[in-house]
Amino acid sequence: MIVTLTMNPALDRTVELASALESGQVQQALAAREDPGGKGINVARVLAGSGAPVTAVLPLAEDDPYRSLLGDLPVRTVPIAGHARANLTLTDPDGETTKINLPGPVLGEDAARALIDAVVTEVDGADWLALCGSLPPGLAPDFYVDVALAVRARCARPPKIAVDASGRALAEAVASGAVDLIKPNDVELMDLLARTARDSGFATTRESMEFFSEMQKNLRADPTAALAYARVLVPHQVRAVLVTLGGEGAMLVHGDGAWFATPPETDVRSTVGAGDSALAGYLLAAVAGEDGAGRLRSAIRYGSGTAALPGTRLATPADLSTADIPVRELA
Repeated sequence: MIVTLTMNPALDRTVELASALESGQVQQALAAREDPGGKGINVARVLAGSGAPVTAVLPLAEDDPYRSLLGDLPVRTVPIAGHARANLTLTDPDGETTKINLPGPVLGEDAARALIDAVVTEVDGADWLALCGSLPPGLAPDFYVDVALAVRARCARPPKIAVDASGRALAEAVASGAVDLIKPNDVELMDLLARTARDSGFATTRESMEFFSEMQKNLRADPTAALAYARVLVPHQVRAVLVTLGGEGAMLVHGDGAWFATPPETDVRSTVGAGDSALAGYLLAAVAGEDGAGRLRSAIRYGSGTAALPGTRLATPADLSTADIPVRELA
């Protein structure tokens, strides 16, 4: 059983353009669609589509039109006053994606406590809890820490905890030492390290900023350079790091080893949800008892499967490439 928490769900409206986006111009659209979005919902949809037991926890008003898009996805909702935000995604024939994300409704302390209680109830005895996405207005950046600590303290059989977030929310989760896995992309990993350095007083000089700029250049030139950066965090602050590197592949680093793999040849149509699908693929393999290489392979297969689909569609087992994905163990 896997439980996801989506604190800032979104109604994803996707428009497929007939040509590349041109600012200030009138353009033709080929198609449009609406899907229930938010990183945790995306992860849950991929898991459910693969036949895995899953429950998605989220704040949602009874009269929110978003509810009708969830279909038969197993959910546990906590009622709130506002409606889910709307996100607009524009994709062109070359797979270039432009996203416009609106803020979500403000959540107060009562809603936050109710959501933590709902998560604690749902996850007792589960294999994994995935805390995913941005936090809505009204919540402190350490909210995911509050969730993780409540789960650890109040569940008789607490699950492993994964966090897929960015910015301050991710930095707070890592600093707490209460999570088992984080899934940053390359930009989020660099930002996390820079924030960690700033909090320690290092990144206050010109030399430190030049240092992080050089790190980013190294990562673009050689994706396996992410190993050294992830090792700053593993296992001292977090037990494992799954770094998604877009078309370059992904890397998994934990205390028992590190692995790198590149995706199969993929005709990228949209990158929306690819990272969420990668996390779902990892969790599926983890629950199945696969080793690090197997988990990384599954993450890449699901991530690239979603990238090959238009708009906000998410990969199902039928969409996955059957090509071999060689995994290289790193020293």
